[in-house]
Amino acid sequence: MAAKEPKSGTSSVTSTSSPSGASSGTSNEAKPTRPSEFPNATTWAAWLYFVDEMTQSEVANTIGVSRVTVIKMLNDAKENGIVSIRFSPKIASRISTSRRLADAFGLNTVVIIPDNDGSSLIDRLGKAGAFAILENLNANDVIGVAWGRTVLAVAQNIKLDTTIPNLTVAQVSASPNGLSADFSPELCSSLLANNLGARSVNLMAPAIVSSPELRDMLLKEPSIRNQFDVIRSANKVVFGVGSLDKTATVRSSELHSEATVDKLIKKGAVGGILGKFIDKAGNEISGPAHERSIGISLDELKAIPNRLCVAGGDSKVDAIQATLTAGFATDLITDFKTATSLLERLEGD
Repeated sequence: MAAKEPKSGTSSVTSTSSPSGASSGTSNEAKPTRPSEFPNATTWAAWLYFVDEMTQSEVANTIGVSRVTVIKMLNDAKENGIVSIRFSPKIASRISTSRRLADAFGLNTVVIIPDNDGSSLIDRLGKAGAFAILENLNANDVIGVAWGRTVLAVAQNIKLDTTIPNLTVAQVSASPNGLSADFSPELCSSLLANNLGARSVNLMAPAIVSSPELRDMLLKEPSIRNQFDVIRSANKVVFGVGSLDKTATVRSSELHSEATVDKLIKKGAVGGILGKFIDKAGNEISGPAHERSIGISLDELKAIPNRLCVAGGDSKVDAIQATLTAGFATDLITDFKTATSLLERLEGD
């Protein structure tokens, strides 16, 4: 059965005839008279369907033929050049870029948000991330949640209309000391859980403790061990990617000192995931707090089947490329400028 082409912004129709004032009467008792401005019934059918936006059944009633005949007429109209279907160049460019990025990095999906509509990049990424989560949400899902401004924007934009049973949201990163409440791990996970009507499992431990021995002791605590059991059962996770510039979340969170971040940059770090540092190949670079940190490892992140990375912006291109190169994400949401920069780098190698 022929599918009706999209109307708003995605296609255009060129017809060889002018608008009609044809009646849309539905009586089949007497075959309607074709308006004189249409040279044939096929052109008439094409106009009613593509321009007047009637359904195939309405076109059939108006012309006085069967719906099967209308389908044939519409196909003939396209084959004979009476109508032409054309994607908007901007949409076509985004689709092409998405497919090329997905192929280049072995991703399941790449969603590229449109150009700036007046709102902030973080908010637009958050809305797209929220839509992606809702579109693929199923009963019994366990969704791991990282932290940061973009992840918080995702949680803020989630709007679930119908109840989905037995959802769990699990905080995958522990709480950095001094982290702003504006984008803390607890806030990101609890807000997402609340908006989904899900059970919230928080990781009640500091991100970095004073010694490796204390870390090992805490991980043996039954309550924390149970929390990690839930986290490791996640079948989905949403996370962001951090840059290491002067405005980076990893700096403002006080998770690591400015001096530590600068030293790790000299060692080759280009970005951060879940509070951990990676080089341009996506390999983890161990810092002074590596053996004192609590949270899932990058290997555990990669073990989660569906990994949605939501990130964009000029300052994050290096970090996003490293994240994708190492296979930390299965799906990506980004902006067009970032996506284009990623492809240009790949093609320049």
